[in-house]
Amino acid sequence: QYNRQKNNTYLQHFRVMSFQELLRPADEEEAFYVQCRAAYLAVFRSSLTCITSKQQLCRALQQAGRNPTNATLNKYWTQRTSKLNFDDFCEILKNEKRTEETELMRAFKKMDVNSDGYISHSELEKALTTKGEKMTTEEVNAIFSLADINKDGKLDYSEIGHLVIGQNGIMSTPAVSCVIRKIKAVGGIILTASHNPGGPTGDFGIKYNISSGGPAPEGITNKIFEISKTLQEYHICPELKVDLSKIGKQTFEVDTFKPFTVEIVDSVEAYAEMLRGIFDFAALKDLLSGANHINVRLDAMHGVVGPYVKKIVCEELGSPANSAVNCVPKEDFGGHHPDPNLTYAADLVNTMKGGEYDLGAAFDGDGDRNMVLGKNGFFVNPSDSVAVIAANITSIPYFQKTGVKGLARSMPTSGALDNVAKALQMQLYETPTGWKFFGNLMDAGKLSLCGEESFGTGSDHIREKDGLWAVLAWLSILATRKQSVEEIMKDHWQKFGRNFFTRYDYEEVDSDAANKMIKDLETAMFDPSFVGKKFSSGDKTYEVAVSDNFAYTDPVDGSVSKNQGLRIIFSDGSRIIFRLSGTGSAGATIRLYIDSYEKDPQKIYQDPQVRTIIAAS
Repeated sequence: QYNRQKNNTYLQHFRVMSFQELLRPADEEEAFYVQCRAAYLAVFRSSLTCITSKQQLCRALQQAGRNPTNATLNKYWTQRTSKLNFDDFCEILKNEKRTEETELMRAFKKMDVNSDGYISHSELEKALTTKGEKMTTEEVNAIFSLADINKDGKLDYSEIGHLVIGQNGIMSTPAVSCVIRKIKAVGGIILTASHNPGGPTGDFGIKYNISSGGPAPEGITNKIFEISKTLQEYHICPELKVDLSKIGKQTFEVDTFKPFTVEIVDSVEAYAEMLRGIFDFAALKDLLSGANHINVRLDAMHGVVGPYVKKIVCEELGSPANSAVNCVPKEDFGGHHPDPNLTYAADLVNTMKGGEYDLGAAFDGDGDRNMVLGKNGFFVNPSDSVAVIAANITSIPYFQKTGVKGLARSMPTSGALDNVAKALQMQLYETPTGWKFFGNLMDAGKLSLCGEESFGTGSDHIREKDGLWAVLAWLSILATRKQSVEEIMKDHWQKFGRNFFTRYDYEEVDSDAANKMIKDLETAMFDPSFVGKKFSSGDKTYEVAVSDNFAYTDPVDGSVSKNQGLRIIFSDGSRIIFRLSGTGSAGATIRLYIDSYEKDPQKIYQDPQVRTIIAAS
């Protein structure tokens, strides 16, 4: 960096060298001394001038990209020091590392009291006039006017201009959360169809995750929306060509970012490294490729998780290459609907019914959802899946170290997790649908494991649901218990009882009609005489205990989310729920959830569709 003074007198010292030689030093040592001279001459007229105060030493070190503390300065400027020359300065620079960008980001974040990605003038002034080498108000004003590029009265410290992208533009949603947390990024943008059909005529979404790695809360997304309504223009760089296939940093000079760095990273490695610290990979490798190994079938559904399955499960844990199918990511997911359920993952279901494989799993388009099957196509309901993981949580080394802070489920998810929490005396939270509610609890240290009935399971290792993590959790349980998926599931029902659960989706219905139906339901449900009513089905009677529209008060920040779904809760914990929801782009979606609890050992093996239809009739 050449810090240009008004009269450019510092260039006089370099008369014996051409400017081209300065910019292209012959070797690293010469490059180092060029940097030393540039920093020195940003403070002094000549390299023959000596440093005569601690303040001058500080400024010179800062010009060289160092961020010296008082302790560092005192180490080199003692009571006996009266001056330091240029050679002394070079020796100091050899010993002191450059300030990394991540360290600068941490400093900026400390000044950002609202954690919104911006530093106001007052926040910057307070920091620079009260701490370290104190500046005057005039100096702060000068700095702020230079840094406030778009003149909106705020310093957007993310304007440092460092963009991290997965190789070939491919990265799963869990991996994005992992990388955001690892590099302490301000946030991340995910371009995704989620579990909806992709391609030119399919769905497409833009999702923003904050610095915790989780989805942006409503306060931030609402603010983004309000700002978007005031935008008069935006700038693009059509000539900027980035090679997404080449791992490493590429630097560009553009008007608003000088320099602008694009870093292409291995999409899988950071995520794989994280999983190695969570699970016992040696035990999993023995389970998948040892003498008594099991056979698995993993279907990536041509979504983004394919390379992760290949790298981690096949190459690292030793499962045969043909155990993973549809692992090449495709923009249109091969023309299929990448939703891991019994309908859209029918090929996997039929394959599992053949009895060749002990565990099967499917993943959605962006890799955060999962479906688990046992031998002969034995289906594990997502609500049961998170409950089984909770009941066997010590099979995962990560939780042996961290302990279990709490459990959580979304409101529509069955009460199976509640039964485990009650039996094991663990704290349970019931939240609205949306992973951001789980993230808030995790950030507050209140939550370790959570799940949604919509095939989403995860923990506090990141701030997103994580499909591959859930499958490795199940494999860890199999490795510990030496039982099949079906045996583990049936043992669980015997111990905790069974929540017969089913969901019916009525998609792309008329919005006005859907809203009228919900209003009519509310009128019937909120009649004072509705609570206490009894409904009989077969040999079972259900008595209404609660009838409401679910509202949630966040125990962390006190925010209130209302109208999250109509609930009819019966005295034994069984429930019927109606919700207007959906991440699709056409019409309204009505979701009907039926959750019938059964603890009679003679009845827990019935077909859930038959059982819940009888209960709902």
